[in-house]
Amino acid sequence: MLVRLLLLCLLLAGCSTFFIDPLEKFRMENKEKIAKVAMGHTRFEVETIMGDGSAGGKLPEVFFGRVQYLAARNPMREEKVVGSDGVEYDVLFYYTDLRTLDDKITDDELTPVVLRAGKVAGVGYGFLGERAPRYRELAGVTGQGKK
Repeated sequence: MLVRLLLLCLLLAGCSTFFIDPLEKFRMENKEKIAKVAMGHTRFEVETIMGDGSAGGKLPEVFFGRVQYLAARNPMREEKVVGSDGVEYDVLFYYTDLRTLDDKITDDELTPVVLRAGKVAGVGYGFLGERAPRYRELAGVTGQGKK
């Protein structure tokens, strides 16, 4: 009887609006924070604005229908890109969007913050795609425009 009651409570808790998907919250917070990133900010300022938080990757993910322990962090990844203009850019990718509920975080779900010489040169695939051809196809995906 106690086991059934516990299972019922867990089932109701999983369907409750009191439990917000930690990854959804993380994405929403990242979207709000990335809107505060401006041209000329230093990498330190970007990292301060965005924080070094993480979400997911724990057992409660099962309540949100995930079969894997999907984890996100800030930044999700970093990359050095040599642009078609010959300039080296540092790119910080942040998890901001959900395209497909597939237990994967893909490039089209990330928003790039592009740094040149340690300062923000632009945000989004619109900006990055103009400089790095391999990202051109993502230019219209995230809604993050050129700065």
